[in-house]
Amino acid sequence: MEMDPDHRHLVTTLAAYLADRPEYHTIKTGFGEPPYPEPVNGELPDITAFRRHQFVIFRAFTEQELADPTFEAACRAFAKCAAFEHIRFHAIVPARCGDEQGRVVALRQAAALGLRIDNVWEV
Repeated sequence: MEMDPDHRHLVTTLAAYLADRPEYHTIKTGFGEPPYPEPVNGELPDITAFRRHQFVIFRAFTEQELADPTFEAACRAFAKCAAFEHIRFHAIVPARCGDEQGRVVALRQAAALGLRIDNVWEV
């Protein structure tokens, strides 16, 4: 799967971190060897994993993607799924977006769209 280098960095960094955490298992990424994540409501997650008893959908957003219409489409698809018990939507963003923390930008963008992100990972 073809990925922008900045996007790929976010995904590979978090995937490596998750692989070292015992509470995460059955980790699937959108690159390397199969199995790959399955589409969720028409959108493809970058990583899926189980954290104890919860299914977690991860989607990375570069600084540019946070301001792009694809942010809304992905967030709507994953937040809709995460409305169910035992499913969570986590965003992966750069630590800094301009002069602000990436977490702040992502949460503000989601709130403006009326959407919820369960957790934001800064890489």
